Amino acid sequence: MPPILKSVLKIIVVLILIVMAFKVNWLVGVAAIVVILGYFVYVSRSALYAQRGNLAYMKGDREQALILMEKAYRSKPILPKHQVGYGYLLMRMGDLSKAEQMFEEVLHTTNAADMRMQARLNVATVYWLQNKRDESYSILQELAQEVKNTLVYGNFGYFQILHGDLEAALAYNLEAYAYNDTDLTIMDNVAQNYYMLGRLNEADEMYTKVIAKTPKHAESYYFYAQTLHKLGRTQAAREQLATALEKELALVTPLTKADIELFASQLDNEAGSGVQGE
Repeated sequence: MPPILKSVLKIIVVLILIVMAFKVNWLVGVAAIVVILGYFVYVSRSALYAQRGNLAYMKGDREQALILMEKAYRSKPILPKHQVGYGYLLMRMGDLSKAEQMFEEVLHTTNAADMRMQARLNVATVYWLQNKRDESYSILQELAQEVKNTLVYGNFGYFQILHGDLEAALAYNLEAYAYNDTDLTIMDNVAQNYYMLGRLNEADEMYTKVIAKTPKHAESYYFYAQTLHKLGRTQAAREQLATALEKELALVTPLTKADIELFASQLDNEAGSGVQGE
């Protein structure tokens, strides 16, 4: 039975019960409404905890988000999308083993194609962070062969760059860009790929579009700063690097904060020694 039909039938049954209760006595009817509302709040408590956890995460309170998502997980049944979100938060907090458990449970309990795809993408990310790079890359390759959508294009395109086969990565990332030329992740992949290949003018052109979308992670600004510096536009590079220093690194990244700080120091030294750009 389709989920929407099940929901309609539940509503009809509830309404019938309430009408029957009021026919007995108005107090019985009120009591029935209270009991039914209490039941629905109880069975929906996992979703309510998850929604509060998402709000806390959006506000930057990851500790509180983690507490609420743990409550959502323990208040079964938890929706697959909320369990994937909990797993992602665990990854961000560094608990890779428990994150992997969340994603594997989703893979064993749901047949929904979109949720299984997201769980597999996240398992690949966990494996990468656990230095199981070959296993990670294999999962992503399989997904890329099975699915053509923005999420898979963005993820596999990025991991191909990290994997190091830059020419193959560029072919895939340009295919992704042809599929969706407005997605920030795909655009950023193309820009970084061009930079890594030394195709600086093309990188500059793409990074101009990327930065206009105000990416939230430091890598975009760092690699654009590197691109500008190599093109001799030192002042513009400093401006991008200043933003990079203020931003958080992505979960999976080839950089450290020390890399960004070292490049900033290099630019400062060049300025002090009289090396000037644009």
